[in-house]
Amino acid sequence: MSEISSSKIICPQCGGENSIRADEKFLECEYCGSSVFIDKRRLVSHFVVNSNFTKEQAEGNLRRWMAGNYHVKDLDKLAQITQVSFYYFPLWYFKTKDPQGDRIHLQPAHSTPVSEIKNIQIPAGNLKPYHKNDFTDEVFVEADVLYDSAKSWLSQSGVNPENISESSLVNVPFYHFYYLYKGQQYSALVEASSGMVYANIWPAKSEMPFKILFAAAILLFGLASLASFAVSFWISPDISAETVFFGEFIKIFAYILAAVPLTAIAYWIVKKV
Repeated sequence: MSEISSSKIICPQCGGENSIRADEKFLECEYCGSSVFIDKRRLVSHFVVNSNFTKEQAEGNLRRWMAGNYHVKDLDKLAQITQVSFYYFPLWYFKTKDPQGDRIHLQPAHSTPVSEIKNIQIPAGNLKPYHKNDFTDEVFVEADVLYDSAKSWLSQSGVNPENISESSLVNVPFYHFYYLYKGQQYSALVEASSGMVYANIWPAKSEMPFKILFAAAILLFGLASLASFAVSFWISPDISAETVFFGEFIKIFAYILAAVPLTAIAYWIVKKV
């Protein structure tokens, strides 16, 4: 991290001296071609992560995610994708050193409704220096969260800023999908480097049938226990260890009988909900 004290700045990658205009936010080093992002009096390295998925492949990942156990049944078949956009989203990439070793922390450099985006994994080997001739500006989301703000958020999450050893602005490729399910719109992000899906809200399975089944199971097993000991005392009215043992023996069979319909109902709920 360097301070800009004049119209000249030093490239953090190769040490080359570059000229800069006052209104520039990005600079490509004249010597090594590395890109740096200029944030007021600071400059940081500018990287991009390669996109490895086509739109069709990303949609396939999204459909597989929709078919998961946490989503409403047949969401992958019933969801109607209404819009898809591709862009590179900016993230502040902080590397810290502590007794446990190096750690990576990410903070969004632009506002986003998907908070999970800062939990993505970016291997260091996937970071490529940004070269403006390789991309068009239209596919990049402009960074509007300044370095100091991101650093402050990092401090609030319990990270000591003094441990920061490296800071970069990293642009990660995403496919942003909008889809309809039963008249309501949802959205999800597919990270185009790894194919991982990120979303905060989705059509989830209803918990009510499972809660009702749980309450019914408690009631049914409770009645089975009472019935078992009632039969035991009816056969042998004397209160003795033998009577109690006989009641426990009957209860095992009662529980097995009760479990059969409960298991069948649970299977039906899983298939239908």
